[in-house]
Amino acid sequence: MRVRAVDFVGVPVPDMARAQEFYRDVLGLAPLSEHSGWSEYDAGNMTVSLFTEQGMRNPSPSMRNALLALAVEDMATALAEVTGKGAAIVQETAEYTPCYMAIIADPFGNSIILHQRKDGTAG
Repeated sequence: MRVRAVDFVGVPVPDMARAQEFYRDVLGLAPLSEHSGWSEYDAGNMTVSLFTEQGMRNPSPSMRNALLALAVEDMATALAEVTGKGAAIVQETAEYTPCYMAIIADPFGNSIILHQRKDGTAG
């Protein structure tokens, strides 16, 4: 699998309003988008995504840690390659308005998102 870039880093937060205030007002990150339980901020070369447990479609214990989202060119090919090498699937490929995502786990149970943006961009 060829990783094109890190698309975003996800940060779990227990209180979205307080987190938004900190990332926007204290750190000065520009808001990009907001969905129920999910809020994104521009951090220059990548996006910082804040999420609450309610913001995850199928939360698992590993989703309570930070998330690493790796940009891939083709979701099906990338997922087949990593599962063929023994990676465990946490969440099968799901389609969202801007992207496709599948979640695998590293050997320690940390979530790694394979991420394909529909517009073809990365990073």
